[in-house]
Amino acid sequence: MKRVSITKEFTWDMAHMLGGHEGLCKNLHGHTYKMQVEVCRADGDVIKNCEASKSMVVDFKDLKSIVKSKIVEPLDHAFMYWNQSPDAAEHQIADVLKSTGKKVVEVSFRPTAEEMAIDFFERLSKDLEDCGLEVLCIRVWETPSSFAEVKKEK
Repeated sequence: MKRVSITKEFTWDMAHMLGGHEGLCKNLHGHTYKMQVEVCRADGDVIKNCEASKSMVVDFKDLKSIVKSKIVEPLDHAFMYWNQSPDAAEHQIADVLKSTGKKVVEVSFRPTAEEMAIDFFERLSKDLEDCGLEVLCIRVWETPSSFAEVKKEK
């Protein structure tokens, strides 16, 4: 059986640190992240009953709008802060940034590419379900040559 999917790519710049990590990533640093979002119709088909979107899984601009508003815009040029970090400096940095009106995104997971990919997969799956879409794969690049991937189980 064939399944038609589309993939859209997004980028944003964001800072983070990995409290408790032994390597260089324990320090405050940033990345230009890249994410690919692959989706298909929940029914496995393409849209047939909507003239404007006929023969599409979904209009790329509609997917872009949803992903940008839910994921990219809140994270772009922000500091992603793990609220359970064992590193007191991470909490202090987040507090200073928040108190001066800077963009801080608090998360309940360690801000690794793997954990972000899982979070984005779960959140977008819920958000896109209402549109009749199913998320098949999320890839989050932390560097141009390194990414984490979460795929829907078959």
